[in-house]
Amino acid sequence: MPKRRTFLKLTGAVGGGGLLADSSVAKTTEEVLSRTETPSVEEQPEVRVIGTGGTIASTEGAADDGGYDLSERAEAIVGSVPVLDEFVDISYEQVAQKGSSSLLVEDYVNVAKAARQAERDGADGVVVTHGTDAIEEDAYFNDLVLDLDIPVAFVGAQRAADAVSADGPSNLVTAARLITRREFHLKDEPSGVYVVLNETVHAARDVTKTHTTKLETFDSGPAGPIAVFTDNQLVLYRDPGSYSADLSDSDLDAMSDLTVPIATTGAGADAYLIEQAVAGKYDVDGIVIQATGWWGGIAPEMDDATEAALEKGIPVARSTRVHWGPMNPGYDPEPDSIVVMADLPAWKARLHVIAALPTTDGLGDTETQEAIRDTIKEGGQYGKGTVAPSTL
Repeated sequence: MPKRRTFLKLTGAVGGGGLLADSSVAKTTEEVLSRTETPSVEEQPEVRVIGTGGTIASTEGAADDGGYDLSERAEAIVGSVPVLDEFVDISYEQVAQKGSSSLLVEDYVNVAKAARQAERDGADGVVVTHGTDAIEEDAYFNDLVLDLDIPVAFVGAQRAADAVSADGPSNLVTAARLITRREFHLKDEPSGVYVVLNETVHAARDVTKTHTTKLETFDSGPAGPIAVFTDNQLVLYRDPGSYSADLSDSDLDAMSDLTVPIATTGAGADAYLIEQAVAGKYDVDGIVIQATGWWGGIAPEMDDATEAALEKGIPVARSTRVHWGPMNPGYDPEPDSIVVMADLPAWKARLHVIAALPTTDGLGDTETQEAIRDTIKEGGQYGKGTVAPSTL
């Protein structure tokens, strides 16, 4: 058993945890800690590891084509990092074994169910091992639908498990450190879902992958990361917790069967997908349009087809293809108009619509649009209300 000081150093409890304050977040470390609960230290914290596959579960040696092969399951991944057993007790559940681009909404739902079960079983936190290509989607979906007292950390890797400089082990240790920190165990609100890579903690709502291969690929844009772990310290930049709308009352089982495609725009883009849905030849439950710019412009043909979809009673939402920034600040739409998805990218906007639709069951067409719009207002820009520049 390691010495207590070694444990405290690993978890970041030695050397202090500082909250870097600015004009909008002027809190002391003591104020942050007053919102949190301390995990039990009578026994080692229990961590439930939920495996889904991905590069973190892959090896180059087992592949025939020079790529990666999904050869490792969650228990084997953790077993390759023996230091974890010295600080946390680990249990396992394998819900999938796929590259993240092959995961379905059904798999996301199974992750959420497994996380809920882990809390019921008394776990102090959940670590989800996941492919990085779609990790931000699964994490955001779970942040929408989970309302847990324990933190959930999604962990992946940019390099295979048998690579010379594999990053998976370090990311697993960082996730375990997060779960042992009281700052991530909140009293009066969900403890949140995070993406944890490269010793950095990101809020699920804000994070996105920005580079295909680099270790520092994950970025949270203007919002910034929640925290960074150093060798012996936790540095907090923002309050931990969920920055997403609360859709935890929505019916998980109804989400897997929903069809919400993404229609993208560009010069001369046609409206075939939307037109087929309006004609009843493509059965959809909603449509997300990936538009341009801050006002959400789209090709003329798509504009006409969108109006037809709304008249047909198909919920339509719009996000921007621009990486960062809100859409239509100060815009006050009609109840039956397009739902503007604030600063969410199309792939997260799609999951938001899927998670929100079961809450609108039995509502009329206009009421459905308005109900989805309300969930966006609830989440707000970066979890806060948007203030239009014209009102400053």
